[in-house]
Amino acid sequence: MTDNLPALYEGVSQQSALVRSKGQLEELVNGWPSIADGLGKRAPTEHVAKLLPSAPANALVHEINRDASQRHIAIATGGVIRVFDLNTGVEAPCYAPNGWGYLSDVTDWANDVAMYTVADYTFVVNRKRVCSMLAVGQDQVASSAAAWLNRTHGVDDNGVSYGPGGDYQYDPNPTGTLTGTVQAFDKLPSTAANGAIYKVAGTDETNFISYYVRYSSGVWDECVAPGIQNAIDPGTMPHALVRRADGSFRFIPFAWAPRRVGDGDSNPNPGFIGRTIRKVFFYQNRLAFLYDENAVLSCAGDFGNFWRMTILDYLDSDVIDVSATTTQVSILYDAAPWNEGIILTSDQTQFSMTNGEAGLSPTSIAIKPVTSYHVNTRAGLATLGSEVYFSVERSGYAAVREYSLISGNSEATTASDITAHVPRFIPAGVSKLVPAEDMNALFVLTDGAPSRIYAYQFYWLSSSEKAQSAWHYWEFGSGVKILSATYIAGQLVLVVSRADGLFLERVTLQSGSKPANAPLQVHLDRRTELTGAYVSGTQKTTFTLPYAPTQSTFRLVRGSGAATRPGSLIDPASYEWLSATSLRVPGNETGYSVFGGNKYELRFKFSQQFPRRSDGTAITSGRLQLRTMTVAYQGTGYFKTEVAPYGLDAVSEEVIPAKLAEFSGKIVGAADLILNRPVLHTGDYTFQVYGDAAQATVSISNDSHVASTFVAAEWLAFYWNRA
Repeated sequence: MTDNLPALYEGVSQQSALVRSKGQLEELVNGWPSIADGLGKRAPTEHVAKLLPSAPANALVHEINRDASQRHIAIATGGVIRVFDLNTGVEAPCYAPNGWGYLSDVTDWANDVAMYTVADYTFVVNRKRVCSMLAVGQDQVASSAAAWLNRTHGVDDNGVSYGPGGDYQYDPNPTGTLTGTVQAFDKLPSTAANGAIYKVAGTDETNFISYYVRYSSGVWDECVAPGIQNAIDPGTMPHALVRRADGSFRFIPFAWAPRRVGDGDSNPNPGFIGRTIRKVFFYQNRLAFLYDENAVLSCAGDFGNFWRMTILDYLDSDVIDVSATTTQVSILYDAAPWNEGIILTSDQTQFSMTNGEAGLSPTSIAIKPVTSYHVNTRAGLATLGSEVYFSVERSGYAAVREYSLISGNSEATTASDITAHVPRFIPAGVSKLVPAEDMNALFVLTDGAPSRIYAYQFYWLSSSEKAQSAWHYWEFGSGVKILSATYIAGQLVLVVSRADGLFLERVTLQSGSKPANAPLQVHLDRRTELTGAYVSGTQKTTFTLPYAPTQSTFRLVRGSGAATRPGSLIDPASYEWLSATSLRVPGNETGYSVFGGNKYELRFKFSQQFPRRSDGTAITSGRLQLRTMTVAYQGTGYFKTEVAPYGLDAVSEEVIPAKLAEFSGKIVGAADLILNRPVLHTGDYTFQVYGDAAQATVSISNDSHVASTFVAAEWLAFYWNRA
């Protein structure tokens, strides 16, 4: 009997082999299952730059994606922040005119610091710092360096005042005194000394709202009560990492607006005073903070202003401070845009923050609980299309949930467990979720397996049905730690800690990509383009590398300019290492690009095969004796088939070793059969198994620098039903 596996893009499953779909695998490492192309070897990492000579033990990495030409990463560790160009790895100058004191008490950089970018401003939050007010009479303008996002008033990061006349006062009455009190505005004296301050107590017509006015040049203006703390201490508030026109960065205090009207009762201190801020985000032209169980949003268009602008009326543009409505203690940790609003999460409850059709105002906004899922607050929320993803830790492993609207209902939500079929796949300790929207993929970093990237690929057939829901992982080797990743314009950019330093690398995920000077994709991690130096006296070519590779797995591959063997491998047995970063090879390998990097292995293992009834259900009785398997491949230059007819039991393997067949991709008689030159073919390959399907294991691997892609498989077997 025969059966086929029509597709191999469904990833790994940890379910019983009885209930798996045909295309799901037992194992998949360093693959990329594409619903369009099939299961292929993942793209390699490309070396961009060495960022630091030694990798920090603890760091926060934040991506600054200003526009297509201005992309940076900021690395916060060791009491400072360093900024590097995301495309070249070149470090940008980063100064702190006021020093780095705001970060002086940080120890756990990955958890104690958060960053959020708005245009040229990246807000840096020290989650341990308690926000406070300046003393009576103090104002922020005394600070030697500050930044103001809306650029209307303040002091720039060189200490130069700007704004109307350059004379903006942060505290209009730092030392003023109250002149008198009247019941109503029409009871004020017709004239008074310049700077005289009166309290208007109010009447029943104004609900006895009291406010303060100041006489200035014949006009009574609303003002703040004298003798109170009006200015926020910028040293305790989130700072700004500001990109300047010359490409440098400044780490400086932000110019938070003072209280300009009212007093401590009518215009109280912002709710975050006396508390710590956990998160900065942006919503409908307002800068917002998460603190405790609250979200506070600045005045519309005035991103440093968290005060009411008048006591006489509540303006729609005024500051908004709203609390999560729940009976549980729900400290808010993260926020993400979703479903025309904001989704907020505590460690066990999710909330929706929305406003009515009339627009965002203090009276229209509400935070209401929508679901109750436990959340890994460190990894937070990741928005991908119309879904939001978050991680859940349980019994040493991590699950990932896909938060979405229930089909046909504009408000009802659910969070499907997309790891339900791989419950013991991702180790606990998830540190980051990286969405790649145009690739339909989500990448997961975890401290439980720091040398791996776990990848989830999906494809929606409709609003409620997926054609693909595939999990797998990439392995980068012992001693490697992926500190951070971000997806930008078809590339997964990685910050990687290795034995020889901290490196910036990238993976180009676009199908069919290859180096410009190579005839085909070169599957070598840490791939770098090299130019050799030939010495005629020794008849050898020397290559100098920008990093110290693992010598046992390092390979050199000729580029397109090689006269007769483009894309071929320079024999590894001929490598003569002169130092950790330099080697030479026989012959003249100059005049064209040579690509160097470490080889890595694509490996996948088929699930146990079963005879099936016409409805697709597996038949568990009887014996299925596999004879052969056939794999359909395309664009393939090399792969290995590995068969263990009696499984991988150590005793059984010592008696009957695993059979191994190799396929080189070259067909006798083909016009492109040229020795030592990779050739990519499309076709079928049949290999022997001859083992009981309940015990035999069948794997396919590829550790070469050339591609292999598999689209389907088929098996031939004898079947004996139980008598």
